[in-house]
Amino acid sequence: MISRSPKSLSPDARRELDAFADAPPSKRRKLQSSEDNEDNTSFTTRKAATRRKTACQSCRLRKVKCDAVRPVCAICRASDAVCEYTDPLPEKLTLDSATELLCGKLDQLQKGLNSLQNATNRSRGSGIYGSHDGGEPDRPRQSSHIYIAEPSKDFLQIPAHRTTSDTVLNWEVFESGWTPMALVGVLFTPTQGETAHDVDLDNGSFAISGGLMPPDEEQIPVLVDKFLQNVHTKNPVLDVEQLVKQARRIANRGLGWDGWSCLVLLACALGTIAKPFDAAVTYTTNPTLETGPIIQWKTDAPTTPRELQQAEAYFALACRRMGSLKYSILGSQCFFFAGVYLMYTLRPLLSWQYFTQASNMYQLYIKTAHGLAADISQLGQIPIHHSDVLDSKRRRLEESMYWSCFKSESEFRVELPLPQTEISNYTHPQMFPSPPSPAGLERSDSQAMPNLVKTLSNDSALGRMPGSIVMDTDGDEDSELRQHAKKLCNEEESWYYYLTEIALRRIGNRIINTFFSQSRVAWLDIRPLLGIALEFDTQVSAWSAHLPAAMQHWETNYTIRAPALDWFPDGNGNPVSRELSWATDNRLLEMRSWLYQPFLYYFIHRQAPLKASRGSNNNSHGTPYHVPSCDEFISAVCNEDSELNVEDSTALYHFITSGIECNTKILDVRSLRHRHHGLWYDLRSLMTAGLILLAIVKSGHETWIPGGIQGLWGFSTHAHPCRDPIEGKLGHVLAEFEFWSEESPDFMRHKDVLEEVTRMVQRAWFERRNV
Repeated sequence: MISRSPKSLSPDARRELDAFADAPPSKRRKLQSSEDNEDNTSFTTRKAATRRKTACQSCRLRKVKCDAVRPVCAICRASDAVCEYTDPLPEKLTLDSATELLCGKLDQLQKGLNSLQNATNRSRGSGIYGSHDGGEPDRPRQSSHIYIAEPSKDFLQIPAHRTTSDTVLNWEVFESGWTPMALVGVLFTPTQGETAHDVDLDNGSFAISGGLMPPDEEQIPVLVDKFLQNVHTKNPVLDVEQLVKQARRIANRGLGWDGWSCLVLLACALGTIAKPFDAAVTYTTNPTLETGPIIQWKTDAPTTPRELQQAEAYFALACRRMGSLKYSILGSQCFFFAGVYLMYTLRPLLSWQYFTQASNMYQLYIKTAHGLAADISQLGQIPIHHSDVLDSKRRRLEESMYWSCFKSESEFRVELPLPQTEISNYTHPQMFPSPPSPAGLERSDSQAMPNLVKTLSNDSALGRMPGSIVMDTDGDEDSELRQHAKKLCNEEESWYYYLTEIALRRIGNRIINTFFSQSRVAWLDIRPLLGIALEFDTQVSAWSAHLPAAMQHWETNYTIRAPALDWFPDGNGNPVSRELSWATDNRLLEMRSWLYQPFLYYFIHRQAPLKASRGSNNNSHGTPYHVPSCDEFISAVCNEDSELNVEDSTALYHFITSGIECNTKILDVRSLRHRHHGLWYDLRSLMTAGLILLAIVKSGHETWIPGGIQGLWGFSTHAHPCRDPIEGKLGHVLAEFEFWSEESPDFMRHKDVLEEVTRMVQRAWFERRNV
């Protein structure tokens, strides 16, 4: 049925369309014929022609919006890509043909919705690959659209320890027979797991070298301020004003044995060892100003033994108070930040213990605060008194605590074979926690919710991040305490990062559930995975391209971009924004590495090496470096694998080249020697990326790696690869492992294994080269 008088048309066009709709069919054809004879390009005809613009091949592959400008669209012009169109220029449409086209599209859409509904009913209660309970998984479904129709709850529970370096080490290409826990198994060894931090393994207590240092209570407010500046910005789950107030009270009256004293002590422990991001980055300006500032990494100001001793003393004093904590939001916060402190000091197993305690205490609090029958999924049904500011703030703290516990458990689940708590069985009714409203305006209704969360909630299903979001502000004068806390926490940037992290964690968990719930042998049948991967790649790219300005100091396409103006060393920079944007890019790199891993596995174990063309570049030791073109790859694949057509081969080429580039950039970007909450995860990702690149060399595909093997392990023309020191990117990773192994013995194991595998691959390459 034709819409009558749509508001978007001009008055003349509306009158014309109404007359056309009221006319009998024969007269409609007559009117249309008259218009064609007079060559009248009406608004309706122009609109229909516009709808038929077809995207170029490059934009269609990446599934991004193309403006269809010919001969080169705007996106291809910006990325210097080849812009090709497979269809001729769109013909001029008539109203009849446009109506017929739209009706056909509607019929097709209705059939698609019906099939999706049937698929959802069949798959309800199971993951995309069937059983997750240890049974044999089903074959992957052919249609990627079936995944989109899965219940949103499927991202909560993810298979454990499937994407990690321990798994890559057992890929068939290495032929080494490593045990499944060759790397993380050190953590589960009582004699080595935590001895670097002087933990008394007999009674489970912390033994501090040199004895327990008495706290300097006058320094507590200063250390809490450092905590808020350098730590709390990544997990804004506290009532900051109350924390600052309690820190000042304790400085005047002394420590007690209550929950606030415990939380203040944990903040002091973290404030003692956490360093500003500026301590790990230096930059110089380019005199030509053509490429912008040059970014260079350097080491954090090292944590001195005295600082570590002082931090451990604060932590030990806090632990003495945890046993008396009641199940409450404050108690859950204490256990949570105890886990954060242990991640800062590279003790993942102990950290997991405290994070799970935080989750269990939070769930017990929910049942006691809202009734025994209540669970997390029912929080949205619990009424809030709109006039009660404290009640609204409590709801915000409840939401934030849930999402922080969920994120922490998911991060551990990726890297370690550890169970999840009951928090993974519930879907929180709020897709995102509500950011704090201005003082005096805390309400629970949608009108008081900041624009940030409303926009995120609307855009989440589309997999995109809004490009411009403005948080609500209050024109009234805030109290001195509120202003002090807000300035310390960089509240707006902090919440941008926090909500982005939650959204990316949901997408990342879906990627893991999709590709890692089955055996990796299923990856050898690669064709069913291509369509699903393209959809995920589009979602991640959309988030990457539409991050808010506060998160865009770092390039999101794997290269470090010329920073914004506040990067220049003029005193106006914001280290918090820089660290948060750097952390966001690390998360995007991590998600992409998961997405590309199945295709790199297929490439390594199924694809025969392509010979370098005569136009190859040679590095210093004469090894050709040549990334084959897409056409060369398609020709080789279609000759070897008749199941893959040209479109499939093009998508596969995109994932292979992107995956190699992604893992190469991980070795560069995530090797920043900066102590932070995700440091242990960064080091683990370096091991995974290094092993994948070595597997590519071992399979004979070394010419695909940018810079060749010289950039990977580095040696001169006359050097022997099996005897000389390992340099290049892998040499830098080995140095990182050795540096941090003083605090975490498992990274000495990482160093030994990576060096052994590198030597093995070098020998195989050297023998192949001399054949």
